[in-house]
Amino acid sequence: MFRKAHRRYLSHLAPAALALLATAACSDASPNPAAALTPGAPRLLSSNARAHLVSNSVKYRDSGAPHATGRSGSATLEGRAVDDGHGVIHLVITTGDLDSATPAPGEIVKAQIKVFAADGALLSVENHNHLTGGGTQTFLLTGFAPDVSIRVQANVRGIDNHRTDVVTLTTGVVSAARLSVELQLPTLVAVGQPAVITGVVSEVGGDVGTRADCVLYVDGHEVDRADDIWVDAGGMVTCAFAYTFSTMGRHTVEVRVNGASGAGSLMANAGDTGNLDVGGGGSTGGWTASVEDRSVTTTSVLEYTWWKPDGSHKEYSNTEFTTLRDQTISLQGTLGRAVDFPLAAADLSIETGGVEWESDHWTGLAAVVDPTTGSTCVNQQIPAQGAILFVCNGLGGASYGYTRFAGNVTYHSYGYAHTFDALVGTPENYTWNGDPFTYSSGGGQVRALGSAVQLRLSLQDAQGTFSVSPLVALSPFSGVVSVAPYTCTLTRPENLEGGEQNYCTSERKDEAGWRGSASG
Repeated sequence: MFRKAHRRYLSHLAPAALALLATAACSDASPNPAAALTPGAPRLLSSNARAHLVSNSVKYRDSGAPHATGRSGSATLEGRAVDDGHGVIHLVITTGDLDSATPAPGEIVKAQIKVFAADGALLSVENHNHLTGGGTQTFLLTGFAPDVSIRVQANVRGIDNHRTDVVTLTTGVVSAARLSVELQLPTLVAVGQPAVITGVVSEVGGDVGTRADCVLYVDGHEVDRADDIWVDAGGMVTCAFAYTFSTMGRHTVEVRVNGASGAGSLMANAGDTGNLDVGGGGSTGGWTASVEDRSVTTTSVLEYTWWKPDGSHKEYSNTEFTTLRDQTISLQGTLGRAVDFPLAAADLSIETGGVEWESDHWTGLAAVVDPTTGSTCVNQQIPAQGAILFVCNGLGGASYGYTRFAGNVTYHSYGYAHTFDALVGTPENYTWNGDPFTYSSGGGQVRALGSAVQLRLSLQDAQGTFSVSPLVALSPFSGVVSVAPYTCTLTRPENLEGGEQNYCTSERKDEAGWRGSASG
């Protein structure tokens, strides 16, 4: 029996809610793309002038399994073989970029595919002639263990008008990208005032990254979106949305990631749903604070066997552990009056065990107007921390919050870009959340929180000073998040010559950590 080595991916992220979110994300020490890759990126307006926006077309990082490549003359070929988790290998070859929606140049007119066992034995040969479909071709292979290697020889024409190039590449098989979504809802929202809703998107397959559209639904209707986001292998990002509720009461909210434009990524759609109670605001304000340090461990099992009538057979087993940790501290609230802009000052601090490990001070924060809704907000983007401070005027008063986002980058949805960046149209941009975003004595990303967390926030305008200072006590928790039972699919692929293959999977998610909340 072949048994693949167990793998553990340890990541630290911080799902955000409306307002103050202190969080952490473990990532590789890689250069800041805002500084290195986007010299012409648009800058945010007003008090946001220090924050760069980066186009979604630019990957913040790609640490997944490298693409197989080949070259002959002027023609190049990229290839990827992806196990979809159901016993089918999806082989994609292209003359372009596997993770781009741009049409590939030229034309693949012929391909020979050879599959080799781990010991080098030739298992099958397929010849595909008179291919159509341009520079990208997809082939489905069944009856093979995930430890095979695949050699492709393709005839490419149209790159050089006077010749047909024969390009060869060899690739292994990787697990398909799998995305998980965690919805983070504010706990205090007033009608007519912008609310920040976030979806933390993580890739838990660990082999390859993928692109997807991140979409916000309210009461079953699409209301906001961030298109063509990139999630690196084993990585996590935040989709930040802004939405203004026009009616009071309970609303159903969902964040969903749809499809994948990266060829061969095979990402299944994923989402998370919750309920949000929207109040009427009024003459008295209120606040809520919550703290959570949560680790979720996913245990995924894949077992695979096949046999032929001649007595040959194959057994394969792989167990993977993926641990994602999020540490969140959120403060959010409403005021019983409108705020006079610009804000004279805003101060924030966080401490645990009598040690202050977060302290910020801003002055002269000028407001911007959402060009689509007309709402007025002051906000301070803090790219070094992956954070935003905001105060918005709305019906019956104002809402405020400080949000520290999860993962390496924060994708700005259309609504978020309109409200906080003063951009129009359908912008597709993200901001970098700092690097490295890990355990840090100065950054406060992941902390030993102890038994309680002390928060302090102060806002000063022409009418006076408003301040809150909640103390949040923490208690331990643990439990089972979900279980996908052990299930098997038995098939009889043609290449097994009358034999059978059995493909079995299971998955379990367990959580543990500390949490607490307070209100006033």
